[in-house]
Amino acid sequence: MQREDEILAAALSLFNRDDWQTVTIDQIAAKAEIGKGTIYKHFESKDQIYAKLVVRFHQNVISELRKIDLTQAPLTVIGETLDVFWKAHGISSEHKRLVRYCEREDFKRLIGDKLSQELDAMDTELNSIVIPVIVRGIKEGALIDRPVEHLMLSLHASMVGLVEMDGVECVETNLTGEQKYQVIKEFALRGISKR
Repeated sequence: MQREDEILAAALSLFNRDDWQTVTIDQIAAKAEIGKGTIYKHFESKDQIYAKLVVRFHQNVISELRKIDLTQAPLTVIGETLDVFWKAHGISSEHKRLVRYCEREDFKRLIGDKLSQELDAMDTELNSIVIPVIVRGIKEGALIDRPVEHLMLSLHASMVGLVEMDGVECVETNLTGEQKYQVIKEFALRGISKR
């Protein structure tokens, strides 16, 4: 497990550049100060390294989500959920790239059943946290009465759009990344709020 951690840390440090997909197993091995064969004992391909990094990223996000007091008002919980995602994606551009890359269905076919199932399990666990809050919010009249999937899509699109915009100059405003986040968060929450 320690060796796997070292490989993943070395790989992640090399993915912090625009040509991150050109990083080779040889370069990862050199960075980790191990032989190339050792990497192949832990991972069959570079795609499996990408996937494992994303699984760990999502495990950290879910760990932070579990700290949220789910008994609070639904809009408060959803707002804090958005905060967790914003903070997690803001920590490193490497994860933002990897998550986007690994979410593709064609990618999941490349990494094998085990890692594909781990990625799917992360989505299921995330949904198990957020969906009951949305259902409760609809029942309590705090959220608009639409299918849960529609509200999830709206929130997901808001976060994906914002993460994609992070670091992109917006000529219409002088807002910092954090200020842009607060504006988008407010609109996302108002968009699903009944009040």
